[in-house]
Amino acid sequence: RETKRVFPYQPGKSLLIMNTFCMQTPQANLTQRVGYFGRENGVYFEANGTTYNMVIRSSSSGTLIENRIPQSAWNVDSLNGNGTSNVSLSVDTTNIFFTDLEWLGVGSVRTGFVINGQFVVAHIFNHANQAGNTNTYMGTATLPIRYEIFNSGTTSSVSTMRQICSTVMSEGGYNSFNATESAGTGINVKRLTTANVYYPMASIRLNSTRLDS
Repeated sequence: RETKRVFPYQPGKSLLIMNTFCMQTPQANLTQRVGYFGRENGVYFEANGTTYNMVIRSSSSGTLIENRIPQSAWNVDSLNGNGTSNVSLSVDTTNIFFTDLEWLGVGSVRTGFVINGQFVVAHIFNHANQAGNTNTYMGTATLPIRYEIFNSGTTSSVSTMRQICSTVMSEGGYNSFNATESAGTGINVKRLTTANVYYPMASIRLNSTRLDS
């Protein structure tokens, strides 16, 4: 499930994204994803079987690449009961996943969960002044909200993931720079002559090559 609209990012104004959900109890061959992502770019939390990952998806190099960090390698709090929060993550209960996104092409991305009213950071993706980084970490920060659940093979039971609520907030405000556009038939007359027949007066759609515009 993916929002029809994408959410605008403006340089220097970080985005705070929160998604609430309740996943199926993790099992082999079951993948569940929640986050701020589309087909080519984005950030999401993933339960791949019984392994939890924080993922950045990017097409900025021209090839789709996913930087997948497993729970055992989360660099702030592994949320396995032994981290600074002493919390163990249970994805088959209701949760709030958050992403604090600084784009600027090479900014940092914080990921984690809101637990007991506190933002518990699990993993931070750092991209500036990092060895080997020569490109933007993802192609765009203007993206949709998305939830996914699918089987990669035979599972032990039918699976359901509950999507609850989401929000995307600009932490630095938002300046509208909308352009006014129009479409019409000019001076040509368009006659509607047949009763009970649907006539489109003007049809507008996004160019198929302008994904996430």
